[in-house]
Amino acid sequence: MKRLIVVALIVLAAVGAWAQTDLAQFQAGFQAFAEDMAKTLSYNATVGNNWSDAYIGQFPHFGAGVAVGATGVPVDSVEGLFTAMGITLPTEFQETGLPIPSAALAARIGGFVLPFDLGLKAMILPPEATGWLSSAGVGADYKLFGGNVRIGLVKEGTLFPDVSLGAGYNRLTGSMLKTLDVGTATFTYEDESATSHTLEVSDPDMALNWTTDSFDFTLQVSKKILFIRPFVGAGYSMGKSTVNGGMMAEMLYDSAPIDAATAESIKAELEAAGYDMSEFTTEGFMFAAEHADPVFRLYGGLSLELLFLALDLQAQYVPATKSFGANAMLRFQL
Repeated sequence: MKRLIVVALIVLAAVGAWAQTDLAQFQAGFQAFAEDMAKTLSYNATVGNNWSDAYIGQFPHFGAGVAVGATGVPVDSVEGLFTAMGITLPTEFQETGLPIPSAALAARIGGFVLPFDLGLKAMILPPEATGWLSSAGVGADYKLFGGNVRIGLVKEGTLFPDVSLGAGYNRLTGSMLKTLDVGTATFTYEDESATSHTLEVSDPDMALNWTTDSFDFTLQVSKKILFIRPFVGAGYSMGKSTVNGGMMAEMLYDSAPIDAATAESIKAELEAAGYDMSEFTTEGFMFAAEHADPVFRLYGGLSLELLFLALDLQAQYVPATKSFGANAMLRFQL
């Protein structure tokens, strides 16, 4: 989990070189990034839902394990954010985009009477991880809860695969706060009357937080061949995802300190000039984006099964955003 968080935080640490940015470019770059990240979250939250078995069988079949993975925010939107800050996109992201990590502890039990199985999952960033990140100057939080049920349509046999339909709900929240080593970052903008202004942000923290509530529906096929189980499926996620981000720090407006009343006045001035800020206070400013359209994805992979242990390896692809994701799951299963 630590490695996954560090990968995602590279995008925040990399902004330590920029000093002055046009506020309109920063807003456009961030919102493009945030909108694509919001699209990504709806299926990022499905980690742990899709086991390689389309259907594990009725009780007493059960299993439990841990799943980790990442889904990519498309490279075009990540590059736009870096370009707005005058920074070259790190080579790590030029092919894959920004990986958003995911993890879950998951358990599943076969149903009674009818052919179905029921799965539950959860993950909270443990204190050891938050403490380790805090010592590195990073504040982070991650919470994921969810569950799903899969109805077996076809039972696996000599010739036939397992086929199932699934439905579930996922709730994901997270945040990152990274101190930037830039001294003072300066943002410039023009008001309605074309008068130029500056916002000087001293020793800023870059903040990012997100929330998603999604309902996920799947159709999956799997077939065991010796100790290998290949599987393919399609998923359809519906819900709402929001992403907020910006700079948190003490600020100067045209070289003058900002109090609460001045902050309200500046926010009104920015809104009149066409800036869409979800928050502007004496402690910083935030932009927001949300996504509520359904997201269709294709996924597939295989599992290696030995006695009561299984290792799932899965890849997924979202045609609408041309983004990829991958995850792995190690579990005990009967």
